Amino acid sequence: MARSFHSLLVGAGTVALFGAFAPASAQPTPRPPEPNAKFVLVEIFKATGLPEKGLSERAADAMRKRVEREFSRKDVYLVPKEQMAGILEASGFPADVPLEPHDARALAVNLRADEYITGSVIKNDTSYTVEAQLVLTRDNALVQPLGIATAKKLDDAMTALGAELKLARAQLGAELRCANAGREDKWAEAAAAAKEGIDAYPKAVLARVCLANAMVNQKASNEELLKISREIVDLAPSGRPGLALKAQAFKDLGMSDSAITTLTEMMVTNPNDARLQKDVIDAITAFGNPRIARPFVEEAVARNPGDADLLRLRWLILFAVKDYKEAFDAGEDLVRLDTAFADTTYYLKTSAAYAADSQPQKAAEFAARGVAKFPDHPGLNKDLVFNLRTSGQNQQALEVLTKATSAGIAVEDASVLRVLLTRDISGDEAALAAARAVVAKGDSTVGQVVLVVAKSLLDKAVASKSLADFDVAIPSLAYADSLAKGETKAQAKFLFGAANLYGAQFRLQAAYDQKNCEMAKKAKNELVEAQINLPAGGAFAPEQVPTMMGNVMKVDAGADQVIAQICK
Repeated sequence: MARSFHSLLVGAGTVALFGAFAPASAQPTPRPPEPNAKFVLVEIFKATGLPEKGLSERAADAMRKRVEREFSRKDVYLVPKEQMAGILEASGFPADVPLEPHDARALAVNLRADEYITGSVIKNDTSYTVEAQLVLTRDNALVQPLGIATAKKLDDAMTALGAELKLARAQLGAELRCANAGREDKWAEAAAAAKEGIDAYPKAVLARVCLANAMVNQKASNEELLKISREIVDLAPSGRPGLALKAQAFKDLGMSDSAITTLTEMMVTNPNDARLQKDVIDAITAFGNPRIARPFVEEAVARNPGDADLLRLRWLILFAVKDYKEAFDAGEDLVRLDTAFADTTYYLKTSAAYAADSQPQKAAEFAARGVAKFPDHPGLNKDLVFNLRTSGQNQQALEVLTKATSAGIAVEDASVLRVLLTRDISGDEAALAAARAVVAKGDSTVGQVVLVVAKSLLDKAVASKSLADFDVAIPSLAYADSLAKGETKAQAKFLFGAANLYGAQFRLQAAYDQKNCEMAKKAKNELVEAQINLPAGGAFAPEQVPTMMGNVMKVDAGADQVIAQICK
């Protein structure tokens, strides 16, 4: 797995600040920057097409030459190539390999660059095709395309892009004024400054993005926002700000299919941004019709066979549209293509999909594979326990749970799962004993499952009409009531009151038949509990409580008569 430059910023920053990335004799002493000059960094270009040694560096050098020729040193300070290379090498990175977007920004931040230039170069049979972008360091989503140029000589192609760079930078002063005004919530000033930037450079993307932000905060209509977003996307088809604004405008206009299509374009044009993929797929799924996205992704995969990022995107879309069989096959293919793909997300999503596809045994099998590879992962251990239980392998599930918690793995809902598994294996009373042991250790998360178990014991008592069963159910519901919180409190009160009423009815009849005074008095006490707890549970059962309270009064009157007869 490639190392992240961002993760090395602290160490690299120290090196850069003290200029210790290489011996002083190895580098020429650069001229100091002018006081008001903007720092501009040219990063290594990405080279494709016919092989040519050193093409990435040559392309970057050609752009550096254009920057030096197009701009005065009082306006632009070109960060020396040697300084960039020194930091990369000191951080363990090759200096001739293009960086991923987040690493490119991290490098620019480290070198105090206000802007940086990235690009790509294609070596054709008899020419070079070059594409470049100007990126604002403060946010690497703020990208100004500089166009595409093709020429027989690399320098000639870069000349055209250098000229476009000079024109594009004309918007930057106004764009910065817009951004600063926005930070102070001066949106009218921000919009005015952005329009100045657009006037200065009609193809301005950066100024238009700032204008769009101002319009959003000025509560512009959805139609106006759609218009400005279309302008941005026309100028920067793969730019995230424009696509995001366009998707939101479509959504707010009730055009969900168009919103999904736009979100999909955002994913396809940024296939290696895992965070973006997740956010967009979540958004697409929320629309309830992710199938619209699938053809766009399939087409992108077909155009770029073997592209791991796009294949992973397709895998995620297959899950979103619930085409599980295809998703399972696609996942296995990805793992064969790159074993690093088999990460925790792969096992978690696949296990969850098997469970959703009513294949709990396969879900457990996949979770077990994940635990074998990542034994300390809480989520995978929970999934394994859950799916083993769902597939009826309760004893094995309890053993897995015990092993994980004994190893200090923080399995979510471990105590609840333990109580449920104990109930599955040994019944309700054993589950209550397990719950009491958990609570005794200071864990009160089992309150809701205790209520479920106690209600089951009440149902059993009502069905059997056995006082022995009521003698188990009533204290169990009292315990559940002591643990209940929030919305379940009223339910616990109602059930405890009902258990006392039902128990008193059966107990009073038995007391009369057996002429047992103590039993009659116990029934009387249960009716007192019913009178207290049934009203307290009224929010849970507002229709039943009045009727049951009437029954309490009748039974209570009968209890007084029975006690008067047999307790002499």
